[in-house]
Amino acid sequence: MRTTHSLTFAAVLLCAMLASATMRGQCFDCAKAPAGTIFCDDFEDGLPLDQKYFEVNTNNGDCIVAPSVGRDGTRGLRIRWQKGEVGAGGLSKSFGRTPSSYIGRHAASPTTTFTDIYWRMDVRMQPGWTGAGPAKLSRALVLANGNWAEGMMAHLWSGGAGDRYLGMDPASGINASGVLVSTKYNDFDNLRWLGWKAGRTDMFNDANAGRWYCVEGHVRLNTPSVNDGVFEFWIDDTLQAGSYNLNWHGNWNADPANMAINAVFFENYWNAGSPVEQERYFDNLVISTARIGCACQTTSVGGVSEAPRLRVFPNPMEGMVWVEVPGDGSGGSMEVRVHDVLGRVVLTQSACPGSITPFDLTHEPRGLYVLSTVNATGIVRERAVVVKK
Repeated sequence: MRTTHSLTFAAVLLCAMLASATMRGQCFDCAKAPAGTIFCDDFEDGLPLDQKYFEVNTNNGDCIVAPSVGRDGTRGLRIRWQKGEVGAGGLSKSFGRTPSSYIGRHAASPTTTFTDIYWRMDVRMQPGWTGAGPAKLSRALVLANGNWAEGMMAHLWSGGAGDRYLGMDPASGINASGVLVSTKYNDFDNLRWLGWKAGRTDMFNDANAGRWYCVEGHVRLNTPSVNDGVFEFWIDDTLQAGSYNLNWHGNWNADPANMAINAVFFENYWNAGSPVEQERYFDNLVISTARIGCACQTTSVGGVSEAPRLRVFPNPMEGMVWVEVPGDGSGGSMEVRVHDVLGRVVLTQSACPGSITPFDLTHEPRGLYVLSTVNATGIVRERAVVVKK
């Protein structure tokens, strides 16, 4: 009788989990993009990338849209480095006024001049990632002419201790007197570097592999002849670093015919090359005139807001499974219990909310397992079902 009861419980729980998974939406939805949005891509519209971006580098299939790799298991951009590979592809998006028809392909708001923009992206390194930060992540630019001379570059790329941090590295191809001196893309001999600053969150620490991070940058051109330009960035809505007295352009942008901010690149360029074959993932790319934020802590389903779910991957799995435990606001550790289909606990392990924790089910038989989190007061908060194949 006890066995029958346990089987019934497991069956009911499985049905509830599958129904819940079907109902879930993603944490960010371009159909409900915030006010100020210039461009949004959550990779759910089914359009080919080359119909949205002016330049797409798939790197022979290393950088492609794929199912289930996005945040909340939605579609996302999968980037794969081969061992020793430097460039793994990327996307170049233009907006506002552009200096050539090529750069202007699929430009958003092509007649508008933008001097102040925000951009955000979700990024995740695969579980087991090694090698710390892979250099280039993203940059906002002023492409000043058809030869891609850069009037301004607001880089976000890895650095700091052990390359475990994201940092900001502003540069300008316009001298302090307001004269464009850059002649081509990455014209390093003619760039003014305005001061590298590292962030405070070690998002590229190998120990944080498997976790989603939301990165948002903000750049504002200086008032002509005034050192009041801005570059700052956030990770998960926490300010990492900022500069607020930059001379991006001298008085160059006083001429309304000159280009303003008109491109954001989403990049995967690893100067030293990847030490092994491995992947990372992008989702929810947004460019806006206002703060965007990282509102992925709740998901709206039918007008009802629900807490983020326990996530397990890979699923199905062969023995090792990684568990992402949602935060509950307590800041304390939680216990994760693994039950078999008979309701028996086969493994328990403590985990910190917001962490990625490995569970070894290698010695358990094939079948369904139910994972649940239990907080310090003994309340079961989240459940997930994983299949061992």
